[in-house]
This record gives sequence, C-alpha cells and structure tokens, in this order.
Amino acid sequence: MQRLADASLARLKNWDISEEQVRALAQSGESRRTLTFRSPVSGIVMEKRAVQGMRFMPGDSLYQIADLSSVWVIADVYEQDIGLVRTGAKAKISISAYPEQRFEGTITYVYPTLKPETRTVSVRLEVGNPRQLLKPAMFAEVELPVGGKGKVLTVPISAVIDSGTRQIVLVQLAEGRFEPREVKLGSRTDTYVAVMDGVKEGEQVVVSANFLIDAESNLKAAIAGFGTSGPNGAPGAAGTPAQAPGAGAAGPIASVPAGKPAGVGHRAEGTVKAIDAKSGTLSIAHGPVETLKWPSMTMDFKAANSALLADLKPGTGIAFEFVERAPGEWVITKVLAPGKSAGADAKPSTHKGH
Repeated sequence: MQRLADASLARLKNWDISEEQVRALAQSGESRRTLTFRSPVSGIVMEKRAVQGMRFMPGDSLYQIADLSSVWVIADVYEQDIGLVRTGAKAKISISAYPEQRFEGTITYVYPTLKPETRTVSVRLEVGNPRQLLKPAMFAEVELPVGGKGKVLTVPISAVIDSGTRQIVLVQLAEGRFEPREVKLGSRTDTYVAVMDGVKEGEQVVVSANFLIDAESNLKAAIAGFGTSGPNGAPGAAGTPAQAPGAGAAGPIASVPAGKPAGVGHRAEGTVKAIDAKSGTLSIAHGPVETLKWPSMTMDFKAANSALLADLKPGTGIAFEFVERAPGEWVITKVLAPGKSAGADAKPSTHKGH
C-alpha cells in the first residue's frame, strides 16, 4: 500500500500538480475525481483548444497564454539602413490608435535574414505595456535612432536630379546662372539627403527644377546647355531654366542675361495664333530664329508647364525661349514678355508644325 501511495504521489508531481494541492489532498483524506491544473505563467488567454470531455496526449497544446505587460514590435528596416541599427538602442513608436501618445522601446534583436520581396530586415523591439494599450497585430510606425558621425551637409531630396547612373545638383553661381554638379550622396530622411561630395556649405541649390527635366533626352540637353560659358566665363543658364531656392514650382523663373551665346536654348518673338490648354500646346507665328537659321513661320510649340499659358490668348505678342526636348518636339521653357500688342505679328509662312 505504501508503494502504491508513493507511485500515486509521483504521478501527481509528474503532472505538475503543486505541492500545496498535494498537501491539501493528503490532509483531506478524500478521493477526488478531478484536479485543477494551474498555468505556470500569468497572462491573457489568446487561444483555447480544450473542451469538456476531450482527450489529449502528451505535447498537445490546450491553451495559449501571453503576458501582455511587455510586447514585441517587429519593424521592417530597408537594406541600405540596416547597418546603422544597433541592439540596445532606444526607439520611438507611434500607434495609429493613439496618435497623441509616443511609446518607447528597446532594440533587442536584429534578425539574420533579409526578405527578398521587400528588401527589408526585421528588427525586434521590446516595449512596456503596463496599461494594456498595445494589442497584438496593431500597426506601428517606428523611429529608429542611428549612430551619427557628427554634423553632415544635406540638401532637400527635390534638389537632386537622378539619371540612374549619376546624381546632379544645380548650384546657383549668380543671378540667372547655374552650374550642374555631380554629387555623392549618403543617408537620407523623408525630406533631406546627406551630400558627401560635390557641394559646399552655404551654396544655394535649385530645389524645384525637376518638373522641367522630365525625360532622359531633355536631361542631357539641359546639362549641355548649363555647361556653356556665360559672359564672364562662368557657366551660363542657356537651356532649360532652373528655379532659385525658395521660389514656387509654377511659372518661369530666373532671368537670362542678355548677350548669352547660343546653346541648346533658342529665343524668338511672335504672336499667339491658337492655344490648346488641354494638350498644353500653342501655335505661334514667329519671326526668324538666328540660332537655328529659321525664317519667319507659323508652327506649334508645347509649353513646359501649364503656368506658361496662364496669361496668353490668341493675338498676344510674346517673346519666348524654347528647346528641342526630342527630335521635332519644341518646348517653350520661358515666356519673357507676355502682353505685347498684336501689331508685332511676324510675317507667317505656310510652314506649320515644324
């Protein structure tokens, strides 16, 4: 009988019945058909598989219990930024459900594999959750700290013209004159990018010229035009005009110095014959164009942006600059003198749609 009692006691201990329950059972002297199994941890029941009367085998999961007093946040970090992330660093976390609150977590683990679909690496953060505000599967935005090397030179992202093989920034040399600089870029944020080489602190760069250079062919033409020499030997702004820092994105921008040499950009004067605002084109009867050896003619031009058409109407005399963006495609980049009288009409010819 003693061996039977010892075997029963060992079985209860193997079932993880607590010492307190075993003593209470021995002291009562009563036989009981059921016993209470207590969870080894405190938490919230996330999943319940056990039902009354079911049979389970060793290794079966009956309940899934999670301690939500501390939760994990899994953040996806882009491949180019993962080298800046360090374990133990603090991070700020924003939750859409609580936009007015900011949570703080600690980077505890950087996963060793990369997701090829998104080119990101998962980073695990541990966040305290004493008030149970954070729920599993919530969406979070994480601001991860990076180890900086001190102050760096930055420019707005919009200032960089990226052709795919190189990055260029247009630097203002003087009023109306700009120079293209090839730059080497570093880390970036949502609005700024670090410049490792190519520009110096204090130089002004163009921040809104990209809308004028919308094709690879036009990019090459614009760079060639900006590379021509101005009156003082400095690179001139012959070609697609750029915008000085702080100016708006619409309409013509910098004035072009008189007497500039002929480059990619050309100048003409004439009278507006018709305007198609939907397609952004206008028909102009213009005078001779010396840089192209054109006679007077009527032809169609395309406006670089809709703002150039704002003050124009049929019969308006204008002086304008234009470039060849693609073979046979002539684009007006700047209206120099809108509102001249219609008496400045050039003698038209039958050459239309050059």
